[in-house]
Amino acid sequence: MTIGILGGGQLGYMLALAGYPLGLHFRFLDPSPQAPVGRIAHRVTAEYSDHDALEKFAHGLELVTYEFENVPVEAARFLAKHVPVYPPPEALEAAQDRLNEKSLFKKLGIATTSFAEVNGAGDVDAAVKKTGLPAVLKTRRMGYDGKGSGCCEPGKTWNS
Repeated sequence: MTIGILGGGQLGYMLALAGYPLGLHFRFLDPSPQAPVGRIAHRVTAEYSDHDALEKFAHGLELVTYEFENVPVEAARFLAKHVPVYPPPEALEAAQDRLNEKSLFKKLGIATTSFAEVNGAGDVDAAVKKTGLPAVLKTRRMGYDGKGSGCCEPGKTWNS
């Protein structure tokens, strides 16, 4: 079985290493010619918006997934016309906005930490009153591995 993965960074690298003992094969698409997976798997170097490259990438794949949530949803939607994409593009879209993701989890009855919407500096005090301290303030989009978040504890100020 050959699995296509959008993104060729360290998470994709680890995914391939875990899959090889199971007899799985991988093909990656990443815009960077230096993406780490090029050392262990076939890597297609192309922009996520390049439909011709996406079509060629999809040829012969059993399914496609992605290694992180900041892959453009449009690429997943395009590929879903040619090959199954898991999780589906709708799930990727929800995961790309932290507030939408948490709200969806709450609606589905999935436990989450307490959260509050913050659209600007004026919303922080009300959010902290709702969630309590210590608290973490995260960007809604494009944050990962500590990028795009700040923390506050009693007697300290927000930082990022």
